[in-house]
Formats: sequence, structure tokens, C-alpha cells
Amino acid sequence: ASVKEKRSPRRKTSSDCKSDVDSENICLFFLRKHCSYKDQCKLVHFKLPYRWQIYEGTWKDFTNMEEIEKDFCDPSNKARGGSPPINFITMTSNSCKVRRLSTVSSVTKPEHYILTTEWLWYWQGDSIKWIEFGKQEELYGVASVTSADLENLYLTQSIETVEFRAGKYNYKLDFKGMLQINLLLGTCRGVRRRPRFISEQQMTREMYSKEQPGQGKDYPPVGKTAPTHWDLKNQPDIGYKLVQLQVPSEDYKQVESLFQKTMSNSTIRKIERVQNLPLWQVYQWQKEQMKKKSGKEVAEQLLFHGSKSSLPTVVCQQNFDWRICGMHGNGFGKGNYFATNASYADGNSPSPLSSRTMYLVKILVGEFTKGKEADCRPPSKDNTLTNLYDSCTDNVADPSLFVIFDKHQIYPEYVIEYVKKVGFFQWIFEKMSGQSAATK
Repeated sequence: ASVKEKRSPRRKTSSDCKSDVDSENICLFFLRKHCSYKDQCKLVHFKLPYRWQIYEGTWKDFTNMEEIEKDFCDPSNKARGGSPPINFITMTSNSCKVRRLSTVSSVTKPEHYILTTEWLWYWQGDSIKWIEFGKQEELYGVASVTSADLENLYLTQSIETVEFRAGKYNYKLDFKGMLQINLLLGTCRGVRRRPRFISEQQMTREMYSKEQPGQGKDYPPVGKTAPTHWDLKNQPDIGYKLVQLQVPSEDYKQVESLFQKTMSNSTIRKIERVQNLPLWQVYQWQKEQMKKKSGKEVAEQLLFHGSKSSLPTVVCQQNFDWRICGMHGNGFGKGNYFATNASYADGNSPSPLSSRTMYLVKILVGEFTKGKEADCRPPSKDNTLTNLYDSCTDNVADPSLFVIFDKHQIYPEYVIEYVKKVGFFQWIFEKMSGQSAATK
């Protein structure tokens, strides 16, 4: 009988609301030298898309990670020798725990993303050979499921088994036991989930090729994916560009009109459009995924988010992260809060005497329900762990705010810089309050 593969932790449940919820995920932006959050980032900053560590009172790095990774990626290896030895099934080295940190699974990102972890699924043949699901083999029929299919199902918390066909037999794959069961004969075979190997040299080469405009699969040609109203002159393939809107333009009038509906006591200094192609592509990909899941068009809204003036670079580069940008509320869930009117969002900006920053953001609100303070994700529609709402709100009939838990549903489209119009006595009060605070 084959030794069972130790099942890796699957997708987080609603109880996982700690600030270090992603502490075992390596930051993709850091790998590409573009993490604007720097020391505030809640993800792991490391030079490789994987990191092998041993627990000896604290987690310590192995010195030969690339060699360990290469051995682990071979599904026929249940352990490696050397010093120290590692058992890949129990994830131990002698009596010490071992862990592998990595970037997120490739199935959770659009295809053009690089340096995500591509997990491959294998089943054990009649000999020591391990066969990838969905691949043709002479002695066996092709399985009706692929590695990507299984990875998507594996990351879905409530699914413990999946049935499929290969050749003339029907099978059941048990995710908990990591076994493949022949439903007619009752025979069992081991199943293993291992990443596709990438060396540090390959990683560097892949990153370099993607930084050349129009090369590789990382980002499709700009003109084919960017909105038609963008100014594509000097548009970077990686990163973002801020384009100041001209006062008579239609874009400016639209943003100004939405803003002034509830902010007539403010003066707009400038409005800038955020042109971040990678973020835009992820947003469009997420929209398509939601459309496929629901079978209908996805509800989309333009919403406001007040912010500190120090955050625009971070948000424009990497999108909103409520753990760093702040939730601006917590009564309806732990996520990013966006308001239907500008005056609500204005309450989260600094003192009236200073220049303020507000975002007008495209949001895929989808299907929503009233949120609760403890929610770390949208509630279920039918008490299952997979059929969830897309967002939460304060009032389903007449929402004044939305809570978004997945930043792929967010695109920070415009940055508005403005100042409040204040009377003389209010100006004196604010001035004195500021001086008093400064002396404390």
C-alpha cells in the first residue's frame, strides 16, 4: 500500500480573521521588486516563490532550498536524504516540523500572472511511476479531470471528493485521504499534489522577459486589454500611470458630478485617472469568473473611499488592503469599506484644513446581503461553504456602503484631491485644535 500524502492546509475558513492570515503566502509584488507596502506588507517577503523552513524553537531557513524544492517537485519522492533528511509525507525532519511557504496557487490568478505556484496532481501507476491527471499514458486512459480542475476543487473548502472517468472505469478522488478509488473494483491508488519546479535562474529569466514590453504571457499587449479611453502614451506594462483629467472632459464631468452630489462644500483641486494595466486585467478576469459562476451579468458600481494622502501610491500600485489601509468601519465585516456617496467617505479623511484624498472606485458588488461585524468573507446563500454572496452591505434595500473581501473585485479608477470650504470661526477652531494636538 502506498503511503498517504499529508494534506496541505486548504483555503481559509471564515474563522481565520487574524492579521497574519496570509503569513504563509509569499508576496508576488516583492518578488518583482514592486511591493509598495514594504515593511507593512502582511505577506512574506522572500527572494524565491518558495521557502523551506525547519522549526527549532523558531522557524529557520534551510540553506539548500532549491535542491529541496527540486526533490519535492518529483512526485515519486516521499522523502529526501542528505543532512538534514526531510520526509515530504509527514513534513518533518527527524523530530522537527518542516514547512514550505509559497506564492498563491496559479488557479487563483489570471493566466498571465507569473511566479504563482502551479500545483500538479498525480496518481500512482502500477509501478513506481506517477502520472499527471489529464495526461495521456499508453497503459491508462486519460482522466477526465486535469491538475487545474483538481486544484480548483481542492481549494474549495466543502468539497472532499470528486468523481471522474479514465478509460473504461469511474473513479472517486478522496482529498482527505489523498486516494484514488476505482468505483467498480474498489482498488485504491495514492494521489500526490506537487508544484512545478522553477529554479532561481529560471525565475530571474522569466521576470526579465516579462519586463520587456509585448514579450511573454505575463501581460497581453496593452492596446488589446486597456480601456479605450485610457491615454496609452508611455503606459508601463508593470506598475501604473496617473493621468490628470482636463476640466472640460467627459470623465472629469462624470466624477465631479458624482462627488458634488453630497460634497458641494468642497473644492476639487484635481482628478487623476489610475491606469494600472495588471490591476485592470485582474479586475476584468474576476468579473468574468463571477459572471460564469452566477450565469448572469455582474452588478458593478462606482463607490467612494476616503483615505490618507500618503496612501495613493500604495493603492494605485497594489490595490486596497484593509489590514493596511484600514477598514473605515467594522460593523458589517472585516474588509474594505466603500460608500455610495462622497460625504460618507469624507469622514475618513484628515482635517478640513489640509488637502484631502478620495478614490472613486469600480466595485464588483455582485449579489450582496447584510453583513455582520465578525464576517471575514461574505455569508453563504444556502449554508454551504462554496455558494457565497459576493459582498456585504449595511442595508440591502438602500445601501450606503459595501464591504468587499476580495480585492480582485476592486479597481481604484480615480483619485480626487480636494479641500473643504470652511467658515472663519471653523477655520480658527481647526487651527487651534491642530496646534493643541501638535504640542501634546
